[in-house]
Amino acid sequence: MKNQHFAQVAFFVHAAEMFNHYQPVWRLLGDEAFDIVLHGTDHERHDSRVLAEQAGYRCFDSEAVIEAGQCYDIVVSNHSMYHHLDQPLIHVLGHRRVRFMYALGKARHNFSDWNSHYDLILCFGPWQAQRLKDCCDAVTFQMGYPRYDEYFRQPALIGAQPPGLSLDPAKKTVLWLPTWMELSSISRFADAMFALCAEYNVIVKTHPLSVEAEPEVLAILDQYAFTAVITTVYDNLALFRCADYVVSDYGGTPFGALYLDKNLLLLNVPDAESDALTGDDSPDILLREEIVNVDEHARWSLPELLADDALWAAQAKVRQRLRHTYFVNSYGFSAEMAVMALCNIETLLTQG
Repeated sequence: MKNQHFAQVAFFVHAAEMFNHYQPVWRLLGDEAFDIVLHGTDHERHDSRVLAEQAGYRCFDSEAVIEAGQCYDIVVSNHSMYHHLDQPLIHVLGHRRVRFMYALGKARHNFSDWNSHYDLILCFGPWQAQRLKDCCDAVTFQMGYPRYDEYFRQPALIGAQPPGLSLDPAKKTVLWLPTWMELSSISRFADAMFALCAEYNVIVKTHPLSVEAEPEVLAILDQYAFTAVITTVYDNLALFRCADYVVSDYGGTPFGALYLDKNLLLLNVPDAESDALTGDDSPDILLREEIVNVDEHARWSLPELLADDALWAAQAKVRQRLRHTYFVNSYGFSAEMAVMALCNIETLLTQG
C-alpha cells in the first residue's frame, strides 16, 4: 500500500446499496478521479467490492487506507457514525468532509449532532437546507436527487419492464418499498398487499439492511406469492419506471416516489412519531397530513383506494406543491450539481 496511487477524492461506502446512490456522480467524475473506501460488515464489503470490480472502480478497505497514512483532499459519505480511536472516521480519511444526503425522512437520524463533523452538506432542497442550519454550522448546497437523473433524461424508458422481472403487461404495477425495524409495514400489511396480486403486479423491494438485520421479518414475505420480492442490491430507478403506484411507510422511499411524481400511498405504523429515528416534525410523519395513508385496521380498503381515479387526480396537485417544498428544481441534472459542488468546494466554503 505504501506505493499505491490514491485519488484526491474518496467515497465512503458502508453498504452495497450506496452504489446506486453515487453512480451518476461517479460516471461524471470518471473512474480515475475517485477511490471507494469500503467499511461495514464482511458481507457488505464483499458485495461492494464485487460491484466495484464489475464497474472498474478502484476500492480500498478503510483500515488499509489508514495504515498507508492516506488522507484524501475530500471524503464523501452519507453519515458520520463510525469512529477510529477517539475521532470520527471521516476526519481520519479526509481533509474536507462532505455529507451526501441519502434520503429524506427519519429526522432524528438525519439531523443528529454528527452533522457537525462535516464541512459541506449536499442536500436535496430547501427543506433539508433549512433544517441543517438548526443542527450544525456546515455549509449546505442544494443539489437535488442525483440517483434519479436518468428517469428524466430517458423518458422513453418509463413503463419498461425492470431487468430480471416478469410482469403481466395487462396489469398495472404496485411497488411496495417498506423500511426496516420497528417502522416496517411488512408484518402488519403483508396479507393485504398480497391480496392485490389478483389485480396488480406487486413488487416488494425490502430495505437494504433487512437481509442481515431481520431475516425473521423477510420470512413473512415467503408466505406469499408476490409477483417479485427483491432483497438484494437492485436499482430503485428501474422499479420506479414501471410503477403505477408506490406504497411505502417511513424513511426515504416515499420521497423518491414524490420526487418522480408517482402515485404514492403510505402505510401507517402505530406511534411512529415516537420512534428514535423520527419525531413529530420528521418529514415522513408530516407527509401524512397531505398524502393518502392507511392504518392497519383499514388495510383491506387498499383495492378501493388504488382504483379511485378522483383521489389520484387530487393527489397529483398535492404532490406538485410538496415537490417545491422538498426539492430544488434540478430534475435530470442533479449529478452535475453535485460534481460542481465537489469541484468548487473551497469557494463554497469561503462564501459560506
